[in-house]
Amino acid sequence: MDKKILGGVSALLLTATLSGCSQVHFGRDAITISAKKTESKKKEAVKKQSSQKKVVPKKKTASAKKTTKKVKKNKKVKKTKKTVKTNWNKAKTNKLQIAVNKWSRAAGQRYRFYDGIHLLKTKKGGTYPTVFTQNNFILNKKTIKLGYSPLGKNKYQYNVVAIANADFKTWHNTYLFCLKKDKPIILLDQSKNTNPIVVQVVNDKVLNKKFKQIVE
Repeated sequence: MDKKILGGVSALLLTATLSGCSQVHFGRDAITISAKKTESKKKEAVKKQSSQKKVVPKKKTASAKKTTKKVKKNKKVKKTKKTVKTNWNKAKTNKLQIAVNKWSRAAGQRYRFYDGIHLLKTKKGGTYPTVFTQNNFILNKKTIKLGYSPLGKNKYQYNVVAIANADFKTWHNTYLFCLKKDKPIILLDQSKNTNPIVVQVVNDKVLNKKFKQIVE
């Protein structure tokens, strides 16, 4: 090769290096030089970096938190107090006492009720309510199961909810206000301190009506 040609090639390579050209192509008849496409490569690199960035989930806003709290609060079920239904209570006993005293006033009698605390002693008869556990009771020549039940619970065959007594010279009238299968019935004890105690059903229409009204 001619020295002039070699010198030209060397000068050309030096110029390409200084100008930032990276590709030199030696052809059969000529030499070509191409410049770097730095700008396009930089753009591609930026695109790759942006695509590789992780997507950070958005934080829940304060309003979203409030709504979830409200939903949880709504799920809580309000506890309601259970009310126990009873067939008898102290208020009904007071009503019955007023009705009995009004009913007995025409005959000049006054009845004392068992108050749930002090024992009710009858003249020449038993003491209530202890007599329920100490003596047997007979109705229509048959033994009955009878006991004191101040709330009217169905514990016995005859559930006594109230006891009223009036003493006379030689005897006593003790009215036993009972619930038999939640139905009102009044029994009368006039017996002496014997065992068993014989009782009878009270058929007085006025007294039965008053008792029935209070029960219902």
